Amino acid sequence: MFNENLDFVTIAGNRPEIIKLSELVKMLDRNYKSAFVYTGQHYSSNMKDIFLDELGVKFDYDLRSNTSDVDVLRKNIRNVLHHTHPKYVIVYGDTNTTLAGALAAKDENCKLIHIEAGLRCFDQSRIEERNRIYVDSISDYFLAPTELSKTFLKYESKNESQIFVTGNLVVDVCKKFSGTFSLGRKADLPSEYILLTLHRAELVDDPDMLKKLPAFLTQIRCEIIFPMHPRTRKSLEKHNIHLPSNVTLIDAVGYSDFLALLKNCKIVLTDSGGVQEEAVILKKPCITLTNATERQETVLMNANKLFFPLDRDVQRYSISEAIEEMLLAKITTNPYGENVTSKAFDAISNIIGNHDKIITAEVPLISPKVT
Repeated sequence: MFNENLDFVTIAGNRPEIIKLSELVKMLDRNYKSAFVYTGQHYSSNMKDIFLDELGVKFDYDLRSNTSDVDVLRKNIRNVLHHTHPKYVIVYGDTNTTLAGALAAKDENCKLIHIEAGLRCFDQSRIEERNRIYVDSISDYFLAPTELSKTFLKYESKNESQIFVTGNLVVDVCKKFSGTFSLGRKADLPSEYILLTLHRAELVDDPDMLKKLPAFLTQIRCEIIFPMHPRTRKSLEKHNIHLPSNVTLIDAVGYSDFLALLKNCKIVLTDSGGVQEEAVILKKPCITLTNATERQETVLMNANKLFFPLDRDVQRYSISEAIEEMLLAKITTNPYGENVTSKAFDAISNIIGNHDKIITAEVPLISPKVT
């Protein structure tokens, strides 16, 4: 059964998008005729049964696409939009679901709002970079997380009156859930540990790269807790790769437990954009195991360091040296704002109600304190 003539349809396709959108979609539901669509780009029944209950959100339409194919996702999303007739479609970030949702919105002549607009890593070999640039090129309104993102949009000739700097939605969700922790899990943790997450295709799907991981982790003189993404576990097993004894593998955890692992670690090593954001919000130093990042603010404020490839010449600069340097970092600034859900909701309300009279408030460029 379809609800017709909606104000908004908000689209998500994976776990990070659901996390970031969870508080906003609840606020939209309380104030507008809206629907939350999940494409199932990353489909998991466990995520639906446990993860959604934890966040307190529900899907109005679960498409169960179980694919990253843009054409399939676009067709499935378009079917929902065709029957619900929303005035506005909201997409988030840079996934194939985001691209498919944006294309479907244009197919159905809906106005398109892109949240987390303007992020750029300047590496177009990454599909996420190509996706976000294209989505920005066809969006009608842009919710940028920082002034730097707004600057990139302005350089790409986007109309400034259509850009709203709201911060990053993950701030509110992160702060809400970082105070809860499973005591049973906490008792099993070492007193000091490094947290590791890996899921990107260029690391875990490339057997030549993945085979370098054990030697890389052996260099680290500390216990490592590694909540393993199912994709990563499958790849390690497929190629018969065994990790060193300082690595403790655990199953993927819920959001609040992951934040607790992050909050209690010495430092996090990751290839995830979302974890880079959560780390700086919780004031934890981060080393990003990629050659580029669209979260440049975290690097500029010395809260984050890029380290890639894993087998770089250790005589010149080892991962142990990088960790020691980052442990000295003083993270005093959150570049992603406060009360972001309310700011995003206000921006969206302005767009739907009286967008032609809205003037985006000018905020000084972020100048993080570096010590």
